[in-house]
Amino acid sequence: MNRSTISLVVVGIIMIVLVAVSLLMVDIETVDGNEIGVMETWSEGVVAEPLLPKTYILVPGFTKRVFKYDVSSQVFVMNDVASGAGYASGRERDSYLVQSREGQDMRISMNLRWRLMESKVIEIHQTVRGQIEEKLLRPELMRIVKDKATTRTAIDAYSGTGLVELQTDIFNRLASPEGELFRRGIMIENFVIENIGLDKDYVGQIKARQVAIQKELRAREETKAAMAEAERAKAEARAAFEKAVVDAKRDKEVGILAAQKQAEQQVLAAEAQKKRTILDAEASAAQVELASIAEKKRNILIAEGDQQAALLNAQAIKALGEAEAEATRLKLTAYSAEGAQGFIRIEVAKHMSEAFKNISGYLPQDMTVNLLSESFLNAVGLVTQSSHAGQKQAN
Repeated sequence: MNRSTISLVVVGIIMIVLVAVSLLMVDIETVDGNEIGVMETWSEGVVAEPLLPKTYILVPGFTKRVFKYDVSSQVFVMNDVASGAGYASGRERDSYLVQSREGQDMRISMNLRWRLMESKVIEIHQTVRGQIEEKLLRPELMRIVKDKATTRTAIDAYSGTGLVELQTDIFNRLASPEGELFRRGIMIENFVIENIGLDKDYVGQIKARQVAIQKELRAREETKAAMAEAERAKAEARAAFEKAVVDAKRDKEVGILAAQKQAEQQVLAAEAQKKRTILDAEASAAQVELASIAEKKRNILIAEGDQQAALLNAQAIKALGEAEAEATRLKLTAYSAEGAQGFIRIEVAKHMSEAFKNISGYLPQDMTVNLLSESFLNAVGLVTQSSHAGQKQAN
């Protein structure tokens, strides 16, 4: 072997070593969408933070390891179906055998749907790792089923409402927030009792009893139906009787009401006539009284009018007299002015001459026309002097 060949062999060996070392140094792990990963390393142990779904490149790969936990819904069964069915995990011939309250064997087949809580995956990894069904689910399920099933009789738990109540009680205990499974990080989504197997002879007794119960129930129902029919006929007869009584009472009451109505109408008519007569009398009396009052008021007004007219007439006469007196006074005052006496005497003489023209006949012995004229003029002079003197005093 020449030197070049040896060199190629050495290079090949080195390349192989490098590839092997690189494979040891780098590791690639993928956490699927329905999984949560937990990482362990040589230096840290279990890492406190879970790995969410994605692909991780680990360097150096030989010092790190990833454990994957399915957090989707899973089914755990305890029944007699072969585990190769593929949809659930469990063991063959795994139905749970318990005894009822009266000692009858009950083989219970059941299935449980559950899932891991993501927040509890690290704790699950540190406590039970991949043996969740055997270390947590199966023991707790068997304990609760036994607690609930052994308190019931086989016939109560076998079917009907008793079976539903037993299933509900078991589910409530399994899913309780205070329960062991929830505390450890397992969420129970559903629980179903598939079947309860009993001894054949006991099942026959149950069926016979059920048949008897059904017959009894049927007889009771038929009796109830007959009684119901009788009650219906009785009710119809009673209804017809009561209807006849009601009709008779109604006719009687209608007649009574009609008579009462007629009597009330007559009473109302008499009361109306009475009220009308009273009102007419009161109206007539009121009219007479009003007429009397009106006449009195009219006489008072006439008397007051006459009084007012007389008063006004007296006032008018008084005013007229006062006016005439004032006019006379003023006239006489005018005659009492300076130089007016001569004028007055002339005017009086004129009028006297006119008056004496018509005097004829006999005069008294000592009375002559001149004497009469002189006497009258003296009287006029006295009046004018008096008036003149009063005017001066007034001034």
